[in-house]
Amino acid sequence: VGAELRLERGIIAMASAELRDGRMIVVIQAPGSNVTRLALVGADGRLTVVSWNIAQGARYERVRDALAAMDADVYLLQEGDMGVRRSDYRSVAKDLADDLGLNWVFAGEFQEIGQSRRNIPAITGQAVLSRYPIRNAFALPFENQARLRWNLDPFQPRRGGRMALRAEAGGVRVYNAHIESARDDRFRHKQIDEMLSDRLEPERADLPVVFAGDFNTGNVPDKSPIVRCLIDEGFVDALGAFDTARRTSVHHTQPLDW
Repeated sequence: VGAELRLERGIIAMASAELRDGRMIVVIQAPGSNVTRLALVGADGRLTVVSWNIAQGARYERVRDALAAMDADVYLLQEGDMGVRRSDYRSVAKDLADDLGLNWVFAGEFQEIGQSRRNIPAITGQAVLSRYPIRNAFALPFENQARLRWNLDPFQPRRGGRMALRAEAGGVRVYNAHIESARDDRFRHKQIDEMLSDRLEPERADLPVVFAGDFNTGNVPDKSPIVRCLIDEGFVDALGAFDTARRTSVHHTQPLDW
């Protein structure tokens, strides 16, 4: 089962997790092949969540095989292509879901100018692949955007904007975000704050929350204001405390993009 949602800005996708000892969990994503794998134990058993920026899915077979080897319940993927030349015009999310036998949702964050064929838009965005149903997916475009950076970029022209992916599964509400790379951490903090504010709306107070994605912050987590503001809000870093041996599922110490 799959779905494609195209909006003027942003994408829709989601992930799922359970509480651990009654605490909310934050999944922090690794760069490129540096995958974060989070295993949680909930009331109904074990649920494994993977978050990964797959770099458009251009190395499709390697991405597919890596995901299959991890055998997770839910995969949160950032920078997946649909109809883009650099990834052989694949619908990456759909193809991965078909190959792995999973449900899937995808929608575009950016339209990649000059990468399409036959008047079909070239889209890059986020996806969720899941063993479980995906419900109430919603695009949350950020008010704070670096629009001129991308609209006027001669090397990577695109239309669209950064956003968070809000949805529900497995008794959890998830925000899967691709935070802006073209600004500093002060700007990125504003986008994180938009997600934090959204989760406090009264109609969204019924479920625990997972934040995940490509945050584009520094590679020293204890000095990153992005990580720190989430921890200050009561979230738990999936890789553990800063003074422990921090490793992603492929043994990298750096849990964030860049």
